[in-house]
Formats: sequence, structure tokens, C-alpha cells
Amino acid sequence: MTPPTDPYQAVTHPDPYPYYAGLCARGGLQRIPGFEPWVAADAATVQAVLAHGQLRVRPQAEPVPSHLVGSAAGALFGRLVRMNDAAPYPLVKQALSDTLPLLVKTVHVASRLQAARLFSGLRLSRLPETALQFPVFVLGSLLGLPETSLEESVRDVEAYVRSVAHPASSPEGAAGAARLVERMTARLHSSPRLPDVLAAFAARLRHGGAPEEALIPNTVGLLTQAYEATAGLVGASLLAIARMPQLREEVARGECTLEDIIREAARHDAPVQNTRRFLHARATLGEQELEAGATVVVVLAAANRDPRVNPQPERFLPHRHDRRTFTFGAGAHACPGQTLAVTMATAAVEQVLASDLDLTPLSRSVTWRPSTNARILGGFS
Repeated sequence: MTPPTDPYQAVTHPDPYPYYAGLCARGGLQRIPGFEPWVAADAATVQAVLAHGQLRVRPQAEPVPSHLVGSAAGALFGRLVRMNDAAPYPLVKQALSDTLPLLVKTVHVASRLQAARLFSGLRLSRLPETALQFPVFVLGSLLGLPETSLEESVRDVEAYVRSVAHPASSPEGAAGAARLVERMTARLHSSPRLPDVLAAFAARLRHGGAPEEALIPNTVGLLTQAYEATAGLVGASLLAIARMPQLREEVARGECTLEDIIREAARHDAPVQNTRRFLHARATLGEQELEAGATVVVVLAAANRDPRVNPQPERFLPHRHDRRTFTFGAGAHACPGQTLAVTMATAAVEQVLASDLDLTPLSRSVTWRPSTNARILGGFS
């Protein structure tokens, strides 16, 4: 098997982990021939990059991807807390971080309902598509989107997410973003009583002094940011169970829980394999001097398998002691929705297993949805 030649190729490679192990073993910021960005792969360097005050989530000269500027997709992108460092976005991030833990029980109930709806009697060939639908159905229902709009909302989320990375998809992405914002705005103003999610987030924004106009784009952002990450986590977990049948037996004997498996899957075969950071001013990281404008690709999946923080990293251990997982980031932009993603994925996997779906094809060869950062089940070969 030909190994990948750079971190972007690795994301959809059948087995990127020997390649990641090499990057991790070299350590520090490093260069790869033919690949322009700097690369951080070992746990210490990944942690340092994600915590570095001068490394930002967007290039200074391009806060919004150039092909989205002037469109509804660009307007949405530019208001997402995940894509901003400057004021007032730290206040918005804090409000969101304070809100999401309050929703775990609600998400748990909604996840079980939507999992029963989408995964019961499912054909294996439809698993990748359904895994992508699932988080939009769960969160969309909790945000008060009309039942009749959930399938369309999935298509709109897909169009927007695709357009961020693919300029050719910009028109569809702009239309999808506009519809999502319009739908959420209509829900906000259609009733004097807001759904609990919206009400809690709005209250936290007011309490923290954050602008309330951040509410709509960042509730839409819950849908777009959960979309691929949750689907990838569902796929990684089912792949682990298909390839290690003893995991089912361990759950049946009470030796571990499905949540234990999902959390280890998030480390072992990360649904988000890498992220990027951009330097706005000259700075030093470790022993390396970086020029303003430098880009660093942060290989989260490699850091997850750094033996210095996760001994025997290639082993899938549901009860791994002191597990370190970088999949959901770290530092100021650590994903506040990790618990919700695990909650949703656990409900989906539980329903798939209860339906007695034959997962055997997953133990052989699979394909991956095209992406340079998210490892999401695409099909079977």
C-alpha cells in the first residue's frame, strides 16, 4: 500500500496511521517536501500550537474564503465563533460553552428518538448518508425547525459545508446558507416562546454582554459544525465494532459501555484528522521562528496516537487510562460540543446494533468521503 505523501492525502487513505506515526516520532514543527504549510503532529507540539496566542483560526488577509465573499455563505462563515478570534467572539464562545452542557439530557432524548427514526431497518448502503442526516435531525428538531424542513435542512447544510472547501459549489452553498439563516430567523420570530436551546443561548449571550445578533449564525453553526464530525464519529465507532467483534461481547458483559467505545473511537480513528492555524505576526514556537503569514497544519489524529500521552496508541482500549484526545481541539477554540457529539453518536450506534444490521462489510474495505480534514465513511469497496 502506497503511503500518503502529506497530511491532506492521509485523511482519506485506507490506513494513514503508520504515516502519522512517522510524523509524530520526528516531533516539533516540521516541513514536508512538496507541502507548503508547516506541520505539527506530536502531542506536545499540537498542544503548543493550539495554545499559542499568535496563531489564529483564519489568515489575516482572508477572514472569509475569497470565493465566499459577498454571498450568504460568506456572511454566515464570517459570523461563526469558530472562525473568529477577535472581540466580541470570545464572549460568544463563552456563552455557547455555557449553554451546551445544559442541553445534554435534552440531546440524549432527541438523539434516541431520531436514531430510532433514521437507523431502524436501515440498509448498510445507506449508512453514510444517514449518519450525515442524523445530527441535523437531532439538533434541528431541538432548535425548533419544522419537521417538514429537516430533510431540506440537511441538503442546505451539505451545500454550505461543501462550498467552503470547493469554490465551484459556491452558488449552491450561498443558497443553502441563505435558507438556513432564513429558516432559523423565522423560528426565532414565529412564537413568543423559544425552544429551550435558543432561549438558553440567547440568555447566556445577554448575561455575558455578547451581541445578540450572534444568535442566529451560531445556532446555524451548530448544524454545520456537527454535520461531518458526528457522522465521522458514528462511522469510526461502527468500524471499530465491525473489526473487533469482541467489543459487542464486552458491552453485553458490562465490561465497558457504548460511550466508552465512542470515546476511544474518537481518539483511535479521529473523525476530524487535522485543523489549521495561521500566524498574523512573526513569532517563535519552540525552537522554530515563524514568519507572519505562515500556515500550520495541526495533525490531531497523529497527536491522538502519540505514545507519550497514550501508551500503546494502536490498541483500541475502551477503558484507556487518562486518555488524551485532540480530535475536538484544545485551547481557546476547543470544540464545546464534544459531549453532545458523543451523546448523539452513542444513540446512533446503539440503534444500529439493536437493529441487527450486518456490519461485516465494514470489516473489509471501505471508502471515505472526499475531504482534506474530516475522515467520514463514504461507502464500501
